[in-house]
Amino acid sequence: MLLDQKRTKRTVQIVAIMTSLAFAGVIFVVLGLIVFGGGKSEQSGLIDDAMARVRENPSASAYEDLASAYAGNNQLPEAVDAAEKAVELQPASYQRIQTLVSLQSRAGQLGAAIITLQAFTRDNPRHAEAFLTLGQVAERAGRADLAGLAYQRFVQLAPNDRTADDVRARLLELQSATSTSP
Repeated sequence: MLLDQKRTKRTVQIVAIMTSLAFAGVIFVVLGLIVFGGGKSEQSGLIDDAMARVRENPSASAYEDLASAYAGNNQLPEAVDAAEKAVELQPASYQRIQTLVSLQSRAGQLGAAIITLQAFTRDNPRHAEAFLTLGQVAERAGRADLAGLAYQRFVQLAPNDRTADDVRARLLELQSATSTSP
């Protein structure tokens, strides 16, 4: 009888230990999912929400929100596509152009950013800020000639702008560099 009680007690202890280990394992799995992820990320949820808004109301604003959500998740090709749709819906909006050019630049598409800005400045030849941005993007792309022309147009359109003196100085540097090149 005493032997049976000891065996029962030992069996209960073993079951209790095994149950504790199983429970601890579940806790570690849950903690691992919390710490290392395991469901949808917050950014993925933002993308889903933005896509739902685009399906409900495919406006320029909705597409720009989708572009922002994609960019936040470092999905630059998708972000550029969404920003292009926003520009198609509101081609005269410089805010939309800025978003698209910024995303194209981040994606390493400086040539596409230049084309976007050239199309906008062709349609809006008095938009000084667009010429300034075109000059900056062209300069980053190694197109000093185009940068110089864009900076000249900016200074013509906004000679008293707070950045005009800086742009004039940069223009002189570009002209000096091109005149000393072979």
